[in-house]
Amino acid sequence: MSQPPPSYPVPSGYPPGQPPRPQKYRPSWVWFLAGGALIVLAGLIGVALFVWALWPFFSTDARVPADGRPHVVSVDTDGDRMLWRDDDVFDPGCRVVDTATGEEIPLRPVTSQMTRDLGDGEFVASYRFSPGSGELEVTCAAGVEADPDDATDPDWRMGWGEEVVIGPAPNVGGMVAAMATGVIVPGLLGLAGLAMLVVTGVLWASRPARPRT
Repeated sequence: MSQPPPSYPVPSGYPPGQPPRPQKYRPSWVWFLAGGALIVLAGLIGVALFVWALWPFFSTDARVPADGRPHVVSVDTDGDRMLWRDDDVFDPGCRVVDTATGEEIPLRPVTSQMTRDLGDGEFVASYRFSPGSGELEVTCAAGVEADPDDATDPDWRMGWGEEVVIGPAPNVGGMVAAMATGVIVPGLLGLAGLAMLVVTGVLWASRPARPRT
């Protein structure tokens, strides 16, 4: 009577007749770099979006003295411009003419309170207007009635020697969207990078190193 072939013990955890699972080793150090790169990228995107959203408050096309004389300035034509008045001047009394057509450009009063201060005093948003051809003649007469030799004249204090600043007009809707994106997108990228670092760190600590070949 023939004897059945001897049986060999099957490694624990594997079904009979199946080869053992291949050994898994530590992940490559490249995954640490990828996780760190995502976190750095999240920070850069967040800063870039916030700077882009607030750029109109830091950008200047031209400065015009409020002396009652016409001054020709060049402005960008990529959107509406904003005329910022000095905080001490209630109304700069400005007139803007497009030199290419000779037509006066309507000034639309700004109803919301917006201010900017780049270290040269506080300026308040006064008027919004179309840039036209970009070549403008601007006349602001805030201090034209003042006596330049009499510093006690209230008009001198309120207007003489003051100037207005012309720059890109802030887009409130675009600012809100950019700032919201600047929070959401970098937040998601940062969380993805952090999760990648944590998972890679756990696998690195729990698995053996790859054998040298």
